[in-house]
Amino acid sequence: MKKTWVTLLATTALTFAVTGSALPSYAANSAAKTLATAPNLENAFTAAAKEFGVPKELLMAVSYTESRWQMDAELDTKDHGNGNGLMHLSDKSVKKSLSDTAKALGVNAKQLENDPALNIRGGAFVLAQAQKNLGKQLTNNVNDWYEAVASFEGASDKQSAVLFADEVYRILKEGTSLTIEGGTLSVAANKAIAPNKGQYAGVTYGLGVTPDATPDYPGAIWNAASTSNYQAATRPTSNPINYVIIHDTEGSYSGSINWFKDPTAQVSAHYVVRSSDGQITQMVQEKDIAWHARSFNTNGVGVEHEGYEAQTGWYTDAMYTSSAALVKSICQRYGIPMDRDHILSHSELWGNDHTDPGANWDWNKYMTKITGVSKNWTVINVDDKDTASGAFTLYGSSQYWHPVTGYGLHNEINYTNGNGSVIYNYAIWKPTIPTAGNYEVKVFIPSNYAGTTAAKYEIHYNGGTVTKTVNQSAYSNQWVSLGTYNFAVGTGGYVKLGDNTGDTNTVAFDTIRFMGQ
Repeated sequence: MKKTWVTLLATTALTFAVTGSALPSYAANSAAKTLATAPNLENAFTAAAKEFGVPKELLMAVSYTESRWQMDAELDTKDHGNGNGLMHLSDKSVKKSLSDTAKALGVNAKQLENDPALNIRGGAFVLAQAQKNLGKQLTNNVNDWYEAVASFEGASDKQSAVLFADEVYRILKEGTSLTIEGGTLSVAANKAIAPNKGQYAGVTYGLGVTPDATPDYPGAIWNAASTSNYQAATRPTSNPINYVIIHDTEGSYSGSINWFKDPTAQVSAHYVVRSSDGQITQMVQEKDIAWHARSFNTNGVGVEHEGYEAQTGWYTDAMYTSSAALVKSICQRYGIPMDRDHILSHSELWGNDHTDPGANWDWNKYMTKITGVSKNWTVINVDDKDTASGAFTLYGSSQYWHPVTGYGLHNEINYTNGNGSVIYNYAIWKPTIPTAGNYEVKVFIPSNYAGTTAAKYEIHYNGGTVTKTVNQSAYSNQWVSLGTYNFAVGTGGYVKLGDNTGDTNTVAFDTIRFMGQ
């Protein structure tokens, strides 16, 4: 069905009647976030609904399910096939809608990705075209659009198709609202919603299909990823399971599941957790190696959470509660310590360049739910890339500083050479401490350019200064503890490392983390 729909879209895109297709006056503006204000989006939804004959509330519900009505030009979508923009249009194999739609609207694909109003128009076009391909009228009755909505994400099977459509119709029935820049957008609740499901009648996600495997976690629904997207193994016999890795999907729950089922994706995770109610889908058995975290694939279990790191409104209490129970079960079954050295964010893994789940993820809430212990679970990572914020600063002559890519926590480090007992070149890591208290300070030592045997780290904390000497040459891609110290709120505390090593070997400068105790 997916291939048939895609072919129809491609062959009829240019003949579909498109009215009012002139570009809006701000279409060429690259400041997508600035344009995605509540008044602008309200007008865009109204105009697109009228132009293409799609019920406005349906268009808004589809957009809310895909993006929570928020747009960020820097979303991390390279490992997810969910698409771009408020309507998440894409040319990935699971969802070929971007280029054809751009051609039909007389714009280029990049414009369609980045301009909010154009993206909404594109989504309305795709929905209307799907409705026409089904031989249905462009009616104002949202109940008649279920099958078109089910096709929107290019699902490869009916169960995955209704997963998305049911969420959209839940929004239509229950209503929703979200305050974004410039005001509030909303879809009014309509308790009379009763969609005509057509070919999807009687199909319920997770029911009526005999799974080809049993979920490792009893609360999960089994929905297998493509065998092209993970490595079969016999963990923990073949490889120990030592970590749980926390991700966000940078897309919708259903879109991510569809992507992991696509054999061209070459990515997967063991679990995906839904925002609205914490529903869990398992896609790779824990014994197998999912492809989600590069250097940590072999020994980690990956848990994806529906949402975007740069957006609000996704990380719900239901999601935290459900995911915490899952992670606690994983840790108990494999003897993984339930702490922040073993339950890690994607952004904290060496050899990775992702930043999820981002600053909106509440680690204090999450870890308290996992462990039952209420304490300061905050972890502040200060990387050598954090120069713009002032969190990391290099001092001394620039000719003696050498940036190198391909090494370190986030594939980039700085190094200099030792220079006797006097400091000439040095760096300062300055965290912003949110809660006063004790923090363990750890430094990441990369696998190269860390040749000194006497790196002298000065820890300036609340009440004193102490110097810890580390033999960098003894470590490779490892965290080394410098001890636990008390820090006040703010940026008064810092760590300093200089070239006063007493040797001429290389001194590596990478990430330092401050872990609440």
